[in-house]
Amino acid sequence: SNSGEKVSVAAVESGAFVEFRVQDRGRGIPAEQIGLVFEKFKQVSTSDARNMGGTGLGLNICKSIVELHGGKIGVESELGKGSTFWFRLPLTEADE
Repeated sequence: SNSGEKVSVAAVESGAFVEFRVQDRGRGIPAEQIGLVFEKFKQVSTSDARNMGGTGLGLNICKSIVELHGGKIGVESELGKGSTFWFRLPLTEADE
């Protein structure tokens, strides 16, 4: 999202999982690149690396951590309207 834009964060329990969602109002991700954003060294645009910094490892690291905890991670996006990144983690007996 641009500076001053709203970013929403939510957590919802759903059965045996809790789902966390982070929604921005940025430029969105082109449909042909959605499947790539969790790969190592991938960024939506080469200009992202120049303008915003980063190596393209952050989402890949997040995916690894979530999966090591038995969860799943994903993204929904629409060009010009923003993206919602989400991850689900299983509830444990201690959580309940």
